[in-house]
Amino acid sequence: MKRTLLVALTLVLAVSLTTTAFAGTAKKESKPAFQMEVVEANLIAGVNSANFGLRVSAANMLGDLKSTGGVFALMQMLRNETDERGRIVAALALIKIGDPVGIYAVKQTGRLDSNDRVRKLCALFYQEYKAQEIS
Repeated sequence: MKRTLLVALTLVLAVSLTTTAFAGTAKKESKPAFQMEVVEANLIAGVNSANFGLRVSAANMLGDLKSTGGVFALMQMLRNETDERGRIVAALALIKIGDPVGIYAVKQTGRLDSNDRVRKLCALFYQEYKAQEIS
């Protein structure tokens, strides 16, 4: 009985001392989790990388973040990517961003691209963008 009372009293004393000891310390202002300019620059570097997986992932993230700074890198990827999957991801990212220059590039790719799959999907992306714009 004495032993449990002593343990309980010790715990209460320890908790009260730690709460009063740290009650006066002010929290430092935390920095934002990320700075958009740095993230955007790193993603653009990823789009220009030699690694296909990195290029595609970076393009997708630029689209998800609606990064207008990445439009020209994505347009270059849409034009110059050798793998059709990468061009499709670049087109989708440009549609997600919604920048008029990028939308026009997707529209033209949907009309003029030599690859049937890329051409059809870009045309579909553009049609869906226009349908969302109207409604």
